[in-house]
Order: sequence, then structure tokens, then C-alpha cells
Amino acid sequence: MRLTRKRFCSFIIALYCLFSLYAAYLVFFGHRSRVPTATSRGFRKRAAPARERRGREQSTLGSEEWNPWEEDEKNEQQHRVKTSLQVLNKPKGKTDHSIQIWGKAAIGLYLWEHIFEGLLDPTDVTAQWREGKSIVGNTHYSFLTGPSVVPGYFPIDTSNVVLVLNGREKAKISHATQWLFFAQTLMKTQKLQHLAVVLLGNELCNNDWILKFLKKNGGLVELLFITYDSPWINDVDIFQWPLGVATQALMNILKQDGNDKLCWISARQQWQPQETNVSLKNYQDALLHSDLTLCPVGVNTECYRIYEACSYGSIPVVEDVMTGGNCGNSSVHYNAPLQLLKSRGAPFIFIKNWKELPAILEKEKTIVLQEKIQRRKELLQWYQHFKTELKMKFTDVLENSFLMNNKH
Repeated sequence: MRLTRKRFCSFIIALYCLFSLYAAYLVFFGHRSRVPTATSRGFRKRAAPARERRGREQSTLGSEEWNPWEEDEKNEQQHRVKTSLQVLNKPKGKTDHSIQIWGKAAIGLYLWEHIFEGLLDPTDVTAQWREGKSIVGNTHYSFLTGPSVVPGYFPIDTSNVVLVLNGREKAKISHATQWLFFAQTLMKTQKLQHLAVVLLGNELCNNDWILKFLKKNGGLVELLFITYDSPWINDVDIFQWPLGVATQALMNILKQDGNDKLCWISARQQWQPQETNVSLKNYQDALLHSDLTLCPVGVNTECYRIYEACSYGSIPVVEDVMTGGNCGNSSVHYNAPLQLLKSRGAPFIFIKNWKELPAILEKEKTIVLQEKIQRRKELLQWYQHFKTELKMKFTDVLENSFLMNNKH
């Protein structure tokens, strides 16, 4: 009896040991044997379809299943979306090229904000220092502007520079010349290798002062982008650039037959250099609500109003008359004035004399609203395409001249 009890106790102890060993095996080796190569993330990915199936089945009964991995899965999904967007937006190839733009004339803002569609920090237009960055293809572009951007007092992050200057009048030319001499000093010290200039030229195309700075004349300016219909334009190293974003004879025509009542008119007898907030708002509202915008010639045929009207979808009615001075046909363009706009099929109304205006206004009365809406859309599309084309040509010319030469 005693022997039997002893055997029974031994059997119980042996059974307990076997159970303990089996439990230990399950704890330490059982999970690994079921998922031999999966990480926790892989396990969750494979478990997801099963949970989704259970969720769909239980949702029909009006119940919801708690998913302990839900937050992690959301974070992973957001990370994948973000990574995908970064891959899509990442330029092809290595982005190891850079060009810096120094904006020292108002057309620099048109270049950066309208053509490049770049942002500036800070957004305050009265700030002393503003800068922005953009990537086009494989090239990094940076833009600096503001009163605090003065020669010798700002960082030069690249050996390739585009200098935006105002050469419209004598005082501006003097300021522009100082910048060119500063660039010349940088070139001599090898801090600068390539220079292009975007120039707000003289309205009469009297720009001879810059000729000595052109590289083909022994200077340092490899490329010149210049406003108005300069006869120098050759599309090799000198290119036409848009001006960006009236007269008593026109006023007399408008007063005939009550046409002045069909138009929003605000005549100025003299130029006011600064707009007030009220006058600017009135002007923008007028463009926005006008089917046509009248653009009489001034000292030059081209004016800011043409581009401002395009921005709001208002058809420019342009006085297609060549003004005095040295502007005119060039070696590659024979359709002055406004050869840049005409060569790109600008959908404007061109007239040679304002006496043609009454007939145009009469025709406007017969155009139905739907046609006017369509015409406005087409103008906005054309203007966006015009700016995109200009950006691509500008960047292509710079990169072919600057960056290709850097490789040699």
C-alpha cells in the first residue's frame, strides 16, 4: 500500500514537471514557431485582412471590433502617403545645382511670384529682407529682395547669380551700375562664375549704358533679359522680358454717344507713384468686373495694365502703335510693338486708332453672357500657359549657359 502511494506521488510529480516543461516551451518557442520570419509590423499586415473580414461580418450585426493596432496602422499609412508624395515631388537626378536671384527692381517680384509662383518670407511687403526658395528640375533657385539686400552685406550661397535691375532713368542706372561693379569684384575673387541680368529697360529703349557690361563686349553679363521691344533681342544672349503686373484722346472718344457710361473711368492728369489701399481695391474690382480693359499707349506701347488685366481675365484692348525712341523690330522679331505677346498668340483686341472703339463696344452688347465667361476662361488659361512657357525658357537658358559650363 505504501509502495503504491509512493508510485502515485512520483507519477503526479513527473506529470507536473512535464506540464511545466510544455508550458515553458509554448511561452518561449511556440510564438516564434508560428511566425518564424515576421516582424511585428509584418504580423499586423497579415492579420489585417482577417480583422477586416471579422469587422465586415460583425458590422452587419451592428457591433464594432476594437483594433489594438489601429493607431499604428494609421500612422504607417500617413507615413506611406507622405513618403509617396515626397518621391513624386522629388526632382529626377541629383539636385546639386543652384542659382541665386537678387531682386533690386520691382519686376523681380513679377519674376518670382508670378513666373516662378514662388513664396516669400516674410509675407509683409514692407519687410527689409525677404527670401524664397524653389526647385525647378534639378536646380535649386533662391530669391533675395528688400532694402537690406545691399552689396557686401548678405550671404552669397552660389557662384551663379541673376541680378534684377532698374535701368529706366539716370538715378536708377547709377544704382544698377554699382551692383554690376560689385558683381565684377566677386568675379575677380572667384566667388562668382556666371551672371545674368533681368533689366527693366528704358521706355525709349535707350539702354546703351549696359553694353560695356555684356560678355561679348568684354564684360561679365552672359545673358540679358530686357523689357520692351529692344532691337538688340537675338534669342541667343539677349532676350525679351515682359513688363509684368490714360490719354486725353481716348477720353474724348469715350464721351461720344454716351460710351463713357458703359465704362469704369478714372483719369489721372499726372502719375502717382504710390497707390492707396482704396485706389488699389477700386482698380482690382474694376478689372475683375470688366469684360474689356482699355490699354492706351504711354511713353511705350507696353504697360503694366496689360498683364494686370490678363490676371483677372479681362480682355486687353491694346493700342497697337509703335512709339518713338529706339524700340522696334529685332533680328528675330518683326512684329513690333509687343512682339513677345504677339509671338505667343495673345488673345487681345489690337486697334490702330481709338476711333475703332465705338464699334467694338457695340459688338460687346451683342455677346451673350456665356460667351463672355468662356472668353474670360480662355484668356486666363492662355496667360497661365504664357507664364509657364516663360519660366521654362528662362530656366533652360540659365541652366544651359551656367550649369553646362560648370561641367567643363
